[in-house]
Amino acid sequence: MAWAVFGPRQTGTDVAPMVAAPLGDVRSIAYSVPAEGGVDHLFVRDAAPGSEPELVAVIPHFPGFHARGSASPLGDRVAVLSVTSGVFASLYVVDVAARETTAVPGSLDYLSALAWSPDGQRLAAVQSSAEDGNRVARVLEVDVAAGAARMVAEFRNPFAVAPVGYSIDGERLFVVVVDETGSHLWERRDGEVRRLAELSPGRTRDWALSPGGSRLAFIDVLGGGSRTYVGRVLTIATGAISTQPAEKDQLGAAWEPGSPVPVFGGPGGALALEEPGSEGGYVVPLDWAPAGDTWVATVIVPGADRTLRAEEFIELQTRSSRERIAAEPGSSFFGWVRSLD
Repeated sequence: MAWAVFGPRQTGTDVAPMVAAPLGDVRSIAYSVPAEGGVDHLFVRDAAPGSEPELVAVIPHFPGFHARGSASPLGDRVAVLSVTSGVFASLYVVDVAARETTAVPGSLDYLSALAWSPDGQRLAAVQSSAEDGNRVARVLEVDVAAGAARMVAEFRNPFAVAPVGYSIDGERLFVVVVDETGSHLWERRDGEVRRLAELSPGRTRDWALSPGGSRLAFIDVLGGGSRTYVGRVLTIATGAISTQPAEKDQLGAAWEPGSPVPVFGGPGGALALEEPGSEGGYVVPLDWAPAGDTWVATVIVPGADRTLRAEEFIELQTRSSRERIAAEPGSSFFGWVRSLD
C-alpha cells in the first residue's frame, strides 16, 4: 500500500513552539513483544530500515496484563508498568545503555499515563484507591534516581486522571481530569493545584502535550452527530480551543517536531493509507523521531465483520515507506531512545 499524507491546517490560535535542538543520538525505538513464560521482551532497534532489534530487558507480567510504558525525554531510560500479581502495577526503570532494570517501590494504576519531566529526573503517574465509597486518584511524582514518590495532587470520584506532561522549564505539571462536570486541564505549580481550562463539557481522550508544553491536543468524545471523535487543540496560555477539520472520526494525536499543529490519526486523520480497500485500515501516529524524518504508528485493520477482531500492527513509517515492527497482540511502543552503538 502507498501513502497519502495530508498536512494539518494551521489555525489562528496556533503558535509555533520553541524547542531544543534534536538529540542526535536518539534515533532508536523501544518496544515490547510478548514472549513465552509470562514475560515481555523489551527491545531497542535503530530506525534505519532492516535494523536488528536488541534485547535490553525481560519484564514479568500477569497473564493478560502486558508491559506498557514511556521513554524519557533524553532517551536514556524507559519507565515500564507491569502487573505481576493483583490488580495494581509495579514500576520498573530500564537503563537502556546498561541494560539494567530497577524496580521502584510501591504500586500504580496499570493504565496510568506516564509523564516525564524535561530533564528525565521525575516521572508522574496515578495511584487509585477506594476510600469510604469514593474513588480517590492520587497523582504521584517519582524521583527516578532515588526511587521515592510523593503525592502532588488528589482528585475524588473522577472517571479518568492523566498526567500529560510538564512545562518546558519543568515547573508546571499538567493533569487532565475527566469527571461528571466534563474534562478539564489542571496544573500543579509551586505546591498548589488549580484548574486551568475546560477541554469539553463531556469526555475526552488521547491527550498529547506539545513539545514546548504550550498546547494540548486531544480527542473530544461527542454524544451525537456525524462524528463521535473530534480532534481539538487547547492553547494553554489563552484557553482558546481550535478544531482540526476532518470529515471522519479522528483518533490519537502526536506532534511532529517543529510543527505548530498536531497530527491526528484515525479514519479522518492527517495520515492515511492511499488504498485501504474494503478492509478500511487507518493509521494512529504514536511519536516522531527528534529529527522529524520518521515516526512510529499503529496501523489498525478492522475485521471483515463485527464478529472478527481488528488487527493492529506497530510500524516505523516515513512519508514514502512502512516497516512492520510488531504484530503480536500485547506488543507496545515505549518511545524513542538513544542508540546502543
